[in-house]
Amino acid sequence: MKKVILSILLLYCISIGLLGCKQQQEIVPPQQQKTNEALTEQDIKDIKEDFLNQKIADMTLEQKVGQLFFCAFRRDDKNIPITVWNEDIEKTIQQYHIGGVVLFGENIDTEQQTKQLIAEYRNHSNIPLLIGVDEEGGRVSRLHSSGNLKVKDIPPAKIIGDSNDTNTAYEAGKTIGSELKELGFDVDFAPVADVNTNEKNTVIGDRAYSSDAQIVAEMATAFIKGLHENGISACVKHFPGHGDTIEDSHNGIAVAYHTLEEMEKIEWLPFQKAIQQNVDFVMAGHITTPNATTDGLPASLSYEMLTEQLRNKLQFKGIIITDALDMGAVTEYNQQDTSLKAIEAGADMVLMPFELEKSYYTVYNAVKKGTLSEQELNEKVKRILSLKYDKGYFQ
Repeated sequence: MKKVILSILLLYCISIGLLGCKQQQEIVPPQQQKTNEALTEQDIKDIKEDFLNQKIADMTLEQKVGQLFFCAFRRDDKNIPITVWNEDIEKTIQQYHIGGVVLFGENIDTEQQTKQLIAEYRNHSNIPLLIGVDEEGGRVSRLHSSGNLKVKDIPPAKIIGDSNDTNTAYEAGKTIGSELKELGFDVDFAPVADVNTNEKNTVIGDRAYSSDAQIVAEMATAFIKGLHENGISACVKHFPGHGDTIEDSHNGIAVAYHTLEEMEKIEWLPFQKAIQQNVDFVMAGHITTPNATTDGLPASLSYEMLTEQLRNKLQFKGIIITDALDMGAVTEYNQQDTSLKAIEAGADMVLMPFELEKSYYTVYNAVKKGTLSEQELNEKVKRILSLKYDKGYFQ
């Protein structure tokens, strides 16, 4: 009799256990149930969206503001080129939570040294950094600066454009992309999408593919394809177009006199094609356009140009970044406010703020006061984190 009772109790316990397992299985979240199933494209989008929203909700205001800054650490306080990691850089990254770092020729020596420096940047940042460089080929090549890196010589854009062979542009982008990926970079501030319509223009000159907008568009998009195939983000520059200027925006105000209609037909064609190719960055130049805008500001600080034209009219959904804010074309503006002006105008990231501490706290205080809405800040941060997510840095 005892054996019968024990058997009945055993069967009861097993049935309760199975029922419990069944009930527990029924409340497993949908995402977990799909772990052994193929995710649909919509599933993937939803997972990314949920992650980004939660990530931004968990970030402090300090961290959000920091993501808008793309900084350079070229030389130390003794004016010695920085080629190895140091504690001052670590303090800056951790204090200001910056979103990206751009390396210059003085930071790049050997292959091993460059890889190690980039690895240190990544290892000491709580939020993954984007690591960028200007590598156009021709006279703008940071990788060739030291002479110690074994990298291929890429001809100037004009020579590639004159060949009328888009495959040459593609191979240039592919080669550069492969070299940058091997070293650990994420972003190439290239190609130049300017149409060189002014023969007196020396700052662009042979950095542009052509004076023909269609040729520039074809070559630039081919170059972008080569970068993308190696996981390197491209950044077309210098919107709205530096090719019609005479002045060098590194030294002072640069002016493009084309009307808005002329820009739409000429200067903007390469940018439009790049946007259609899902380019990740568009760089806003410090170019004043008196016949196209009414605010009298350089494009990098102009709401009319960045938001009304680039974001709304050209439907660019990626990251708008300024050209370097330590350049002569914007030094006449209050340096403490330049970053905020650019961000209010529509920029998502500011490159090389003149004084990081002042710029950072100016933006931070603008959000605290409500003059820059936190919703707008979140939208900018989301675009930045979205790219980092796509690169696998949060997975």
